[in-house]
Parts: sequence; structure tokens; C-alpha cells
Amino acid sequence: MRVFFMIALCSLATMAPRMLPYFMSFLNKLPRFVKKCMLLLPIAALGALIFPLSLTDFGADWIAGLFGVITAFVVAYFKGSMILSIICALISTSLMLLI
Repeated sequence: MRVFFMIALCSLATMAPRMLPYFMSFLNKLPRFVKKCMLLLPIAALGALIFPLSLTDFGADWIAGLFGVITAFVVAYFKGSMILSIICALISTSLMLLI
């Protein structure tokens, strides 16, 4: 019973931020800059989680992880799709590890 309760609480905590914007009408009246920041927030959170691991996961070859992050940034900056930036980052990191 306790496990079910924990799963239910975790699912509510995950669903609440996703469902609240549909029920709050004042979010439509926010300035354009604030709306843009709210759209970029999940990307920034992922970056904060992934970037440190990309440097520490490879041990002595940390430069390969940094090179992969830079490659993904450049591809995404020039409006590449998400899957394209991931594939390019994987290829560049793999090549750096082979060198």
C-alpha cells in the first residue's frame, strides 16, 4: 500500500506542472519574454543535469564529452533537429574517444 501511495504522489507531482497552465487563464497574458523563458526552462534544466556528467563520465578523456556538448550546441544553434544534434554529438564524442 505504501508503494502505491508513493507512486501516486510522484505521478501527481509530475502531472501538476504540466496540467496547471491549461487551467490558469492569466498565463495567456504574460509578456512574450516570460513565455519564451518558460518554454526554454525544460531545456535549461536538462542542460544543467547533463553537462556536468558529460565532463566527468569519461574520466581522463573529459575533452571528448566537452567536444560532444559543443557539437550538439552548434548543430542546435543552426536550427538542426534534436535527433540530428544527438547523432552528431554521439559521432563526435566517439571519434574523439578513438583519437
